Amino acid sequence: MPDVTVVARGVELPPFDLQLPLMSLPRVFRTTLDTIPAAVPYLHADAVKVARWRRALDGVTALKVGVVWAGNPRHKGDRQRSLSAGAVLPRLVTPGVQLYSLQTEPRAEDGPVLSALGTDIIDLASTLGDFADTAAAVAALDLVIAVDTSVAHLAGALARPVWMLLPYALDWRWLRDRADSPWYPTMRLFRQDRPQARRDRAIRALRLRRGRAEPALPAHRGS
Repeated sequence: MPDVTVVARGVELPPFDLQLPLMSLPRVFRTTLDTIPAAVPYLHADAVKVARWRRALDGVTALKVGVVWAGNPRHKGDRQRSLSAGAVLPRLVTPGVQLYSLQTEPRAEDGPVLSALGTDIIDLASTLGDFADTAAAVAALDLVIAVDTSVAHLAGALARPVWMLLPYALDWRWLRDRADSPWYPTMRLFRQDRPQARRDRAIRALRLRRGRAEPALPAHRGS
């Protein structure tokens, strides 16, 4: 951005007149749910990389769905937000759907699950060196299903269809009693009904989508 200087963490700050925490900006701008900036896409994948992915996937007639089931294990809320590969991937296997793993940091227990699923899921981890690579892959897929990780936010910023799997004790940003997000118009929220309950609603919706046209996104209702 013009006239913006980014100062890295740990570097001595230059002289400044005012300081404002990032999360205080909505108060200063008097932002409401109706005025949250949500003009997407505001990020764009590299066109050359996207074209390369589309050529690679050109022969796939199935619905191409990228999946991220876990985030950084060091995150303080990871136990609530992340899922095990064994708990989610086998149940996402659906006729007419080709799954692609966008999980760049697989956990030790993920390997046997991915191997057992064979060609039902294709692991893209080795091709995703950075967020630019991930953005290009997401742009070439039909849908992303993810827990609350950076990939879900990336898909939303790219204006790609993304289904977010939310835990019962969720982050404040996802509000309550609605299946959409004011931050990302192309995102659909699937909420856990109660603590420790299985997150099956996205699986049922995926099968419904393959069976017939997906129903319109319900506004301001739980999902």
